[in-house]
Amino acid sequence: MKPQVRNSQVAGIDLGTTSTSLAFMDDVGQPRVIPNLEGDLKTPSEVYCGAEGKEILVGRAAQNMRFLEPERVIKEAKRDVGTDKLYFEDGSIRATPDWCQAQILKHMRESAIQYFGDKRAASEAVITVPAYFKDNERQSVIRSAEIAGIKVLRLINEPTSAGLAFSLSEKHVDALVLVLDFGGGTFDVSLIQYGGGKADVIASSGDKHLGGKDVDDLLLKWVADQFRDEHGIEISPETCPADFYGIWEEVIRQKHLLSSRRETTLVVRAQGKQVAIKITRDDLSGRVAPLMDKLKSTTLGMLQDAKVKVSDVSKVLCVGGSSRLPAFQEAVTEMFGKEKLVGGRVSPDLAVAEGAAIKAAEMVWRAGMVMVDEKLQAIPAPAIKDTDVMPHSLGVAVQDRVSDARYCSVILKRNTPLPCQAAKTYSSVSADQTEFNITVLQGEDGRPATDCLTVAEKALVLAARNPDKESVKVTMGYDESGLVSVTVEDLISGTVEDVTIDFYAKV
Repeated sequence: MKPQVRNSQVAGIDLGTTSTSLAFMDDVGQPRVIPNLEGDLKTPSEVYCGAEGKEILVGRAAQNMRFLEPERVIKEAKRDVGTDKLYFEDGSIRATPDWCQAQILKHMRESAIQYFGDKRAASEAVITVPAYFKDNERQSVIRSAEIAGIKVLRLINEPTSAGLAFSLSEKHVDALVLVLDFGGGTFDVSLIQYGGGKADVIASSGDKHLGGKDVDDLLLKWVADQFRDEHGIEISPETCPADFYGIWEEVIRQKHLLSSRRETTLVVRAQGKQVAIKITRDDLSGRVAPLMDKLKSTTLGMLQDAKVKVSDVSKVLCVGGSSRLPAFQEAVTEMFGKEKLVGGRVSPDLAVAEGAAIKAAEMVWRAGMVMVDEKLQAIPAPAIKDTDVMPHSLGVAVQDRVSDARYCSVILKRNTPLPCQAAKTYSSVSADQTEFNITVLQGEDGRPATDCLTVAEKALVLAARNPDKESVKVTMGYDESGLVSVTVEDLISGTVEDVTIDFYAKV
C-alpha cells in the first residue's frame, strides 16, 4: 500500500513582499487558497514586535500598530532577505529578515491548523521565490521556514508557479507563454513552453526592487512635495507617523481606483492641514514611466537572451496585484498587443499560491505517496509536469597569469534547465603555488568584487604543480530549488573537497 498524506499536510505558500497566501489541493483536485486567522485570503506581510518580544502580531494586526509604534512594525522584509540587516534588537529578539519571514510563515501555518483542525496542516510546503533570487536569498527563505516549523519540499520561482496554475486551467494548451509577475515588491518574467502535457521554462529574469511599492513611493513623494510647497510641512514616518500612514493608505486606495476610473481626487490631511490633488490615469502613467521602462527593458532583454522574438510569444499571462495598474497594462500591450493577454483566466492575486499547491501535490505523487482523498487522482500527473531554469550563471574567480586581473569564469550558464551540473578544469598561476582560493561566484562574466555575488570561499593547500597543465577540477550544480552545490577535485592526488555554502551564521 502506498504511503498516505493528508490534503492539509502539504501546502503551497506565496511568500510575497506585501502579502502572503497559502493554498492546498481540495478533494476534487483543484488548488484552493484558504483564509487566514482573520478570514482573509491575503495576509499583509508585516510583523509587529512588542517590547521584549512579549507580543508578536502579523498581518492586519501588525498594520494597525503602525499608527502607535511604527518603529516596531517591519514590512517588505522580503527585499532584505539574504542580508544580515537588523531592524531592531530587544531582549532575546533579533529582528532580522529571516526572523520576520519566519513570523509570517508561522502565522500562515497557524491559520492552516485552525482551518483544517489538524496539527499537521502546512507542515510541509512548496514556497515561492522571485525567479531572480540568488542562492543566499533562497537559503534565507528555507531558514525562515525551518524556524516556522515547515519542511520545504521545494522552492519554486513565482512566475513558474503562476504558469502551473494557468497550465491546470488550460489542460490542452500548446503555446509559448510569457508570464509577467508584477507584485507588491518584485517583478519577475519567465518564458514557458507548454505542450505534450509539460510546462518547460526556457528563460527567466526579473528585478527584486521593482513592484507596486515603488509606484506607491512615487505617489507618496508627490503628496509630500505638495504638503511642503503649500504648507511647509514635512511628511514622513518619523515626523508624523499617524498622518503618514493614513496618507499611505489613502494613496493606495486611490491608486486602485484608477484601475477602473479615468481620474480621481486624492484628499489627505496632516497636522491639521489638507491637500487635494486631482489625479488622472495619464498623470499616474507619466509618473511611473521610468518604472515601466525598467520593466520593458527586463522583459525584452530576457527574450533577447533566449533568442526569442516578440512575435514568437503566443500568449502573455499577467499576474501579481500590481498587474492591474493601467500603466503596466499599457506597457504590456505596447510590447505584445492586447490580443495576446490571457490574465483573466487565473487570479492575478492568487495564481502564484495556487501553482505552488499544484507543485506540492505533484511532488507527493512523484514520491509514490497518495493523498487521503482518492478524488485527487482525477488530475493526470503529466498535465502538471514542469521544468525550470537556473536564474544566474555560476562560476569561480580566476586570475589571469599575464595581467593578474581577476574575473568570473562561468561554469554553468544562466537559463540552463534544472537540475544541472557542469565542471571545468584549471591550472595554477605559477610552479610554486601551493594554496588555491576557491571563490564561488553567482552572476555573469565580470569582476568578482563588483559584478557578482560571492556564494562561498574555501582555501585549499595542495602540492605545487606544473602551471602548464590543468590540475584542479571544479564541479558545480543547481538543484530543482535553485540551490548551489560545489566540489573541488585535485587531479594530482585525487582528493575531493566539498565547498560548504552556509548563510546562517549571521541569523
